[in-house]
Amino acid sequence: MPSEPTLRFMIGDRAGESVPLTGSSFTVGRRPGNSLQINDPSVSGRHAEFTIDDLGVSVRDLSSTNGTRVDGAPVVDERLAPTALLRFGSVELRFDDGSGPAGAALAGNMGEAGGELGRIAGDKLAASAKGSKLLPVAVMLMGALAAAVWYMLPSDEQGDGRRSKASEVIQVAGNLLAGSYSFEADTAGWAPPGETPAVFIRSAGARHSGRWGLRAELEDGSGIHQSELQSVGEGRLVLRSSLRVSDAGEVRMGLQLNSRAYNSEVAGTAPAPMTIWGDWCGALDWLDVEVVAQVPPAYDRARVIVEARANGSGTADVDDVSLVRDGRGQPLLPMDTFALIGGGQPVSHVTLVNVQQVLLSGLMVESDTPRSLSVEKDPKGCRVSISDGAPGTVVLRVASALAAGGLRTLGESGSSRHPAAFEETGVTSVLIGSGLEMVALGFPGALALEGKPSGGGGWRLALNLPAEGSLVLQVAFREELAAALELASRARRAVRAEHFGEAILLWQELLDAHPFDVEVTAEGQAAIAGLVHGARIELGLLERDVERARFFRLIEGYREALDAADRLSARYSGTDSATQARQLVASIGEELNLLMGELEQHEIQRLEAIRAALLARDSQQLAQAVSYMLQMKRGGNR
Repeated sequence: MPSEPTLRFMIGDRAGESVPLTGSSFTVGRRPGNSLQINDPSVSGRHAEFTIDDLGVSVRDLSSTNGTRVDGAPVVDERLAPTALLRFGSVELRFDDGSGPAGAALAGNMGEAGGELGRIAGDKLAASAKGSKLLPVAVMLMGALAAAVWYMLPSDEQGDGRRSKASEVIQVAGNLLAGSYSFEADTAGWAPPGETPAVFIRSAGARHSGRWGLRAELEDGSGIHQSELQSVGEGRLVLRSSLRVSDAGEVRMGLQLNSRAYNSEVAGTAPAPMTIWGDWCGALDWLDVEVVAQVPPAYDRARVIVEARANGSGTADVDDVSLVRDGRGQPLLPMDTFALIGGGQPVSHVTLVNVQQVLLSGLMVESDTPRSLSVEKDPKGCRVSISDGAPGTVVLRVASALAAGGLRTLGESGSSRHPAAFEETGVTSVLIGSGLEMVALGFPGALALEGKPSGGGGWRLALNLPAEGSLVLQVAFREELAAALELASRARRAVRAEHFGEAILLWQELLDAHPFDVEVTAEGQAAIAGLVHGARIELGLLERDVERARFFRLIEGYREALDAADRLSARYSGTDSATQARQLVASIGEELNLLMGELEQHEIQRLEAIRAALLARDSQQLAQAVSYMLQMKRGGNR
């Protein structure tokens, strides 16, 4: 009796294990539900199918990602030899058809049938050969035609069991992705970023047109694939693609704008890369998607990014990707020499530029799905808000050229300059840059702000914008500069009048509320430092004079120090120096009163000793005079 056909694992943890091929159809794959489940990442969810009939066993590849091989050769549908070596991805199995007496009989029957067919064919061919010498050529042409037809006809069976009719590849005029856009030739122009493992692989089952597409098979994970960087100029870019998923899969397309100078020696003048994402796609049938971006100045390269994810088992298919220039486009909002440039449709990213210089880029709401932004004109610049009115975390990047001019926060605790990463609460605005390249971010109240240096010398800022809140990008500072100059003028006059406390307060008000002119701000900082230092010197000299008066018990020395402390307190009124001077006045007064009391008591004791001596000598008249003096010292009580 023949034994049933089997598969035997040749490598891995299951090496030596044999699995019988049962039933008329037997499937192999990574997902549960297959006749044989192989838990290996190189094996597709539904990888291959065995068919068992009277003539033997066949294997058919189900458009797997890594293919099926028989005795080392890739196959689509193959009748198996008695001991064929199979390879699914990187997993090897040996097929055994169960040869024995029955297997030999089956082989014999097939041999006899083959011999008979051979004889019939031989007779026919011999007869035909006498009538025509063109038969071999005709046979070859028919074979070539059959192969061509097989090659051109698309396979309807998809790797996940769905059926799809592929169409002819349509060329897209001006497509920057050249030959790699439909994945027909190869995927040499696409790769995962950095050291990220490859998830997307070219697959026949992932095609929307032609014979190939890009597929990711996932199990509770995600992956990213990207095209090569393409040279672009200022203007409008349009990214289009066809996407679909199965089971728990999701996929989205993104357009990354980059600067050639960002990774070069002049990176300090280049803006950081910016990615504009489309929505996540969960469509089970092909869906055409589009991502639009206006390329800001200084960005001269772009690439397409595709990201897939799955919460469970799922696939994501991508095909027919095109990236084309669509005219120069228009700024979202022009503001004299400044302009706001939008990305996405509807707008989800904005970039602020001044002439040809990027100042702020990638201003967006941190979200799994792009959230649109609303932009409107403001008397001092523009106002950006989240279109749906809900709260959100707004992030943006400050260009290195702008950050080099300084980053200062203003708020409830005054003004603070930040040379390193920070987290601060109670911030009402942020002042970035200086001169003609100065920008202020105004918030709808006191908010928490986080800032940290980013690549290329720039900064990344993040803040939580409340519901119905908006962010003002201020680029006009005429009123603020006028207020700063007025405060500086008043502070200088106060110094000339030796009203040092008033001068310190005026300079501090300028720094806290109007630090909009670099030179004036620097003058104010230096003036405050100089005045405070002068007050400390005066306080030190006073403390030295008090120490001398204390050591020599000099009432007059105490009185001179007390007068000097009063004058210092008046000159520095309203400042910490005045407070310290008043504390010194109080201390001097206490010590002076104590010293005067001690001296008075000593004088009384001396007079009492003199009076006693006079009485002992019977000098009544002199003793009476001393008694009078004692009475005066004691306040007339005697």
